[in-house]
Amino acid sequence: MDRRQQDGEHVQGSVYTSWEQVAGYFDGDGNVRVEAGIYVLRIGIRFADTWRPQLVAVRNFLLKQGIKSAGIGTDSARLGNRRTAYRLDVGEADSVLGLVREMIGYCVKKQEDLRIGLDYLEDRITADEAVRQFNEQVRIGRRRGTSHSVSIPYTKSLGHRTYELTVAKRASDAHFIRLDSEHENRIREDRETLHLSIIKLSKKYGYSQSVIRRILGRP
Repeated sequence: MDRRQQDGEHVQGSVYTSWEQVAGYFDGDGNVRVEAGIYVLRIGIRFADTWRPQLVAVRNFLLKQGIKSAGIGTDSARLGNRRTAYRLDVGEADSVLGLVREMIGYCVKKQEDLRIGLDYLEDRITADEAVRQFNEQVRIGRRRGTSHSVSIPYTKSLGHRTYELTVAKRASDAHFIRLDSEHENRIREDRETLHLSIIKLSKKYGYSQSVIRRILGRP
């Protein structure tokens, strides 16, 4: 018996055929996941269940609609009578956006979470505003989890642009930093004799990784 048969991927009735069905399932056993970076929020969609074929059926439907998802993972190990919890995550930006747009009109409880996520993904609100609104949903009991505090005063596109400019500036600064030959030789010797990584060399000498790479002649 192969894995697909063992997990019941083709159990009769384990098929989704419409966005209404998938959204209804998400409304009960799904959530909008939010992770704060330095410049942007990462918005993701998670479906969860203790019966793996349920998530397989959801994933099969999403794939047919062009929605990319990760494989089905495990949230917890089987403990006593507690069944294993499985998860299906969608995190790729375009897929998350497409999934939210399709489900939002059919959800009830999770509709506001989807609306907040969509407003952020489509640049109508900043990351700070999105987190404030998610926190309010936690406060009134409509969303599970804890409240978070962030300082990201950018819309999604501006956050990405700010990140790109920051990276470009660091690269430019690294190009113009000049070390005396003695320091450069020490760095090269530590690399060759102690086999220190670029990260460790950066911490040891107090220069950015870009500067260390330039000294070592690496891209």
